[in-house]
Amino acid sequence: MYRQAGLTRKLLSLLMAVLVLMSLVFLFLFWMTYQAQLRGERSEASIAVNQLLQASLENAMLKRDIPGLRGIVSRLSEQPEIRDVVILNPRGEVRFSGTERIIGLPYETPLSEVCPSCASNMRTAQPSTRFVNDKNGNRVLRSVNPVKNHPPCSQCHGNPRDNPVNGILVVDYRADKIIRKARSGLAGLVAAGLIITSLTSWMVWRFMRRQVLEPVSLLNLASREIAQGNFDQRVQIDRQDEFGELATNFNRMADRLNTSLQQLLEKEDYLQALVDAIPDGLRVIDEDFRITLVNTAYRKQLELDDMNPVGSYCYRSSHRRNSPCPHTLYTCPVYELAAHGGTVKTMQQFNLANDRQLDVQIFAAPLEISTNGKTRRFIVESIRDLAADLQFSHEQKLAALGELAAGVAHEINNPLASIRLALQSVLTKLDHESVQPEKVGNYLKLVDGEIDKCISVSQSLLKLTTLNTEKQQLVEINTAIQETVSLLRYEAEKSNVDIALSLADPTPRIIAADHDIRMLVLNLTQNAFHAMPEGGIIRISSTSRQDCVELSFQDNGAGIRPEDKPYIFDPFFSHRANKQYGVGLGLTICQSIVHRYGGEIRVTDVKPHGACFTIIFPTPESS
Repeated sequence: MYRQAGLTRKLLSLLMAVLVLMSLVFLFLFWMTYQAQLRGERSEASIAVNQLLQASLENAMLKRDIPGLRGIVSRLSEQPEIRDVVILNPRGEVRFSGTERIIGLPYETPLSEVCPSCASNMRTAQPSTRFVNDKNGNRVLRSVNPVKNHPPCSQCHGNPRDNPVNGILVVDYRADKIIRKARSGLAGLVAAGLIITSLTSWMVWRFMRRQVLEPVSLLNLASREIAQGNFDQRVQIDRQDEFGELATNFNRMADRLNTSLQQLLEKEDYLQALVDAIPDGLRVIDEDFRITLVNTAYRKQLELDDMNPVGSYCYRSSHRRNSPCPHTLYTCPVYELAAHGGTVKTMQQFNLANDRQLDVQIFAAPLEISTNGKTRRFIVESIRDLAADLQFSHEQKLAALGELAAGVAHEINNPLASIRLALQSVLTKLDHESVQPEKVGNYLKLVDGEIDKCISVSQSLLKLTTLNTEKQQLVEINTAIQETVSLLRYEAEKSNVDIALSLADPTPRIIAADHDIRMLVLNLTQNAFHAMPEGGIIRISSTSRQDCVELSFQDNGAGIRPEDKPYIFDPFFSHRANKQYGVGLGLTICQSIVHRYGGEIRVTDVKPHGACFTIIFPTPESS
């Protein structure tokens, strides 16, 4: 309403200013025209008087009737509309006047002012009529008429060529009546002008209000409602003019704006749902250390419940600080990415409520967004709860041990069943007193062999689970492979995976800890199982070369995506083909073991599908 009132005031002010200016211009023109008309009328009257006086003067001069001429001037001066009548000689002296005391004296006003056209040359003297002030300050209409010299007057006034003017007739008319008449006419004109101005203003105002201000008010109200978030507001102007078209376009714009807003809100909801689906904590930080986006996992990590940290400072949210973390003491992703670019991986401690701390791993990467030609930089942080990962890792290990225990139980169960059958046969023979020493001996030999199998399985399991004492020795690669694979036979059968061994003869040997080599074989074999959820074949081979020992684990599974290859050895990176979530430490452990003994681990693609992990260890002779 304030803007509408301002527009109304401006419109009225402009309208009144234009009308007043036009009225003043017309009044001025009327006044000037009216004065010119009065002067013209008086001038015509004075010319008629002049002609009368001139005829009387000539007649009196010819008859030498000076008293008669004075009488004419005296009677003319007594007229109510005439203030004074004088006749001046060419030198500006009063020759005849209604006031006898000034006769023979210079006129009150210099001749150059009375008759400007007479001052320079009497031959060019012309009649004139204008408003002036007399010696008493009275406003008069002064009519000046030069009286021409004619041949009949030459006896007294000389040759007309030398004396072209006999005298100058000056008649002062009273101007007060003229002025009153002019003012009366002006007052009437002003009154008429005011009436016309008021009527015109009212008509223009009514027209502008109905045709302009009311539509503008409706548009202003609708735009204010939309600015406040009410996008259902529309303008109803049913007119076939520019404002009607403007209202239609405004409503179309509001519809599109409402649709775009709904789409934007849906995209924001989708984005928030997308980041909330990420199991790790995630937050986005701008260059001013302010958080612009977080997911549900981040709020759970920091136990924020329903509190939304968006808009707060990152160091306040996660470190309980009132100022940015010193980059000399902390690896600040915001500072590091601004200074060096690339990506940042760091371990930090977040401070929770009640003075508790949370150990996390942060992986940060830069994000640039261009808006209206300006580039804004953000930092995206992926935050992993190490305590939760350790718990999950422990659960994964328990699950792996469960699968391993099932395989061991399967391997031991068959020999035990054979032992039981042999012993039951011996007991049956003893009960029927039909003991045959030869058959009993065969049964006992069978029992002994099956017991050896159980012992072999248990020893293989012990070698795999023995804690690493860092004691290095000559390890027979083939033995470590065979005994480890034997523990995975049951798991392979369940997964419909065939294990094909191609081992070098004689067996290659390297200097290492036997436990590490068995753990290496176990992790790479189970990794191949995970890559073949529908079953397949894994080919494990060992090769002895001149200066190295080479192990190969080749499967025909899903293979490794090109975008995943740079990260497969990173801790906690997991992307299994069987869609199960792994802890992502198996290949990291394998790489650590290989590097510990000066070896190298490579991964290559197998056509048409599959992957091959190749491990190269130095031989004892070359190390």
